[in-house]
Amino acid sequence: MPPTSTGRRAEYAELTRQAIITAARELFAEHGYFATTINQIAERARVAPATVYAVTGGKHGLIATLVDQWSTAPIIAERGARISAARDPRDVLRLTAEVVRDMRNQYGDIMHTARNVAPHDKSVAESLNAANTRYRSALDAVADHLEALDALGVDLAAARDILWFYFGYTGFSTLVNENNWTYDAATTWLTTQTAHALKLNAPTSPR
Repeated sequence: MPPTSTGRRAEYAELTRQAIITAARELFAEHGYFATTINQIAERARVAPATVYAVTGGKHGLIATLVDQWSTAPIIAERGARISAARDPRDVLRLTAEVVRDMRNQYGDIMHTARNVAPHDKSVAESLNAANTRYRSALDAVADHLEALDALGVDLAAARDILWFYFGYTGFSTLVNENNWTYDAATTWLTTQTAHALKLNAPTSPR
């Protein structure tokens, strides 16, 4: 059956919304959040400035949407299931490093923007805090899984902090962005160092 006029309007509205979000993400990466104007976003998305406000809530709404897209990306649940199914502790760490690497590749620009803006903008800080909670919860689940495998040579609280230290925001950023390592080299090194810091035991059956 041909689409109804209501269906066409909904489809057009979603396409417009996605065009605005994409334009904002590109401009935030190119010029920075504060230097980007609503008029620039509207021009790139080919809509009126009023449409940007009406559809997305302006810059605050846009950054909140981008942070939400990053921190709830489907890859997190998909890879989380693979990590939970792994029984070799080193496979658990390798898979963890790989999902963090892939998230950095896909959403690193959003992370960078949000972390730079948050100290200067309360609403952005709130969005980032929510994302941080999701991020840390995912890494905490890795620590819990390693404990269930009886693989940790440190206590659970220390394991959670170690995983955040290596696989939080700074690990890949320091090695790749500041030291010009490749993502593959950084993934291998971070996995090895994390295993050492956690004092991983040999693989065993979950208790």
